[in-house]
Amino acid sequence: MLEFWNDEIEIKTQLEAVHTLIASTVAQARSFIRPLLLDHVQAPGKMLRPALVFITNRLCETESDDEAIKAAAVIELIHLASLVHDDIIDAAPKRRGRETLYARLGAKQAVLGGDYLLAKAIGLVNGNESFNARVVSNAFSRLLESELDQDSEVGNFFITETTYRRRIAGKTASLFALSCYAGVGLKEGDPALQMICHRIGYALGMAFQIQDDILDYDGSAAHLGKETGSDLRCGIPTLPLILALEEEERRGERSLASILSRRRIGKGAIKRVVATVQELGGIEAARSVEDRYRRCAEADIARLPDPEVRRLLTALLAKLSTRSV
Repeated sequence: MLEFWNDEIEIKTQLEAVHTLIASTVAQARSFIRPLLLDHVQAPGKMLRPALVFITNRLCETESDDEAIKAAAVIELIHLASLVHDDIIDAAPKRRGRETLYARLGAKQAVLGGDYLLAKAIGLVNGNESFNARVVSNAFSRLLESELDQDSEVGNFFITETTYRRRIAGKTASLFALSCYAGVGLKEGDPALQMICHRIGYALGMAFQIQDDILDYDGSAAHLGKETGSDLRCGIPTLPLILALEEEERRGERSLASILSRRRIGKGAIKRVVATVQELGGIEAARSVEDRYRRCAEADIARLPDPEVRRLLTALLAKLSTRSV
């Protein structure tokens, strides 16, 4: 899906270098799992997180892309490992239309495969003097804490919007924030500028995850590579559902809440929940929250000193706002 960057040839070339580094790193795995891990990393998505590293790195004066490529590879390896673990937790047979490591190896070996990717990420951090290991550790800790929090309450659909936001801040926004910070933090510079970039990444990540959750209720299965309502099937409440439940409570109704209170929710019930969330305005309400995060990102982007960086980030925001997958 690097076609996403066809209009930005320099960034696409940098992302291809990241992909090559990741593939060569994973190729060091033992023979029995090497082809499966290579297959997992050979189908890159949009590589948004590495791209953010390169975009904000333009705010620094650097002699080469080498350190940025390593930093971007670290972040993408962490992201790829988190996807492996997500697929195990969700018992997902496919991702982006491709068979998952979980489906091909089973839970035990897939966990080890994800751990291997993390180990390689740590190795790249240790080999990158410009990259702050503590910052990486903090972001990854937040990601794991959010996953643990979510997993401990699977099947509990009655959570607050605050709890949801805290979870996605750790699960998604932390890596987006790290990506924007890493690009400008590879060289000692203005702490205020680094903080602005961190905030941009955080807001962009929050908007991205909320939109992802909206697509699960409002997207096309053909585009998503999975059926709508997949989070429901996995027992995970997301913002459209949370806001629909709030609206239902305001109306003094209970039809949605009663379905979600059942011990098991079948396929027909899931379809009814998706339809009811739409009827109660959960999708529109979630879009409003997403838009607020996007406006926060835009406000901070406007404060950046480099017009080309502003252009790239503004264009990325606009492109992501209309995505269907």
